[in-house]
Amino acid sequence: MKKNVLLLISFSFSVLSFAQVGIKKDNPHLSSDLELGSNNKTLLLNRVPNTAAVANPVNGMMIYDQSEECVKAYQGGKWSKCLGKGLSGKKALSSPVSLSCTSATISPSPVAGQAFNGKLTIPYTGGNGDAYGTQSIQTNGLSAALPDGRFAIGSGSLQYSITGVPDRTGNITFNVSVAGKACSVTSK
Repeated sequence: MKKNVLLLISFSFSVLSFAQVGIKKDNPHLSSDLELGSNNKTLLLNRVPNTAAVANPVNGMMIYDQSEECVKAYQGGKWSKCLGKGLSGKKALSSPVSLSCTSATISPSPVAGQAFNGKLTIPYTGGNGDAYGTQSIQTNGLSAALPDGRFAIGSGSLQYSITGVPDRTGNITFNVSVAGKACSVTSK
């Protein structure tokens, strides 16, 4: 009898150790550890003052950063930028950023076959202090790079560094997309 009870207890623990947990979900997905199944409730992440408040973060963590009022994930050994910021809430875009594509400049003018080091400048209006990410654009042997930054409040300009060896002179077009706005800038 003792053996049967011990066998039953051992079997119960082994089944539980391989089980998925479902909250309001009868049959959670086999690839998940936890699956939420409510149609009127949400997942509430830990709210921390800022990413520095998390000691020893590991890849895969997610938090709500109270200082920036957004969700962040720890991936690749660092905290991500805000995920979905600007879509709603009090830090949402009060006025959309508008790129002044017709006033954009590339200087100096690239010359085919010669090493080039220049700037692409795109003025904008409607800046609100929101962050934009690193960007790299390749065209005709040139690479334009925009480092991480923040839009100035009101008007400002984006500064891309251009390097490379152009495969032609004049009429090199960079197709830029920042903050959901697109712009084509052509060298003269």
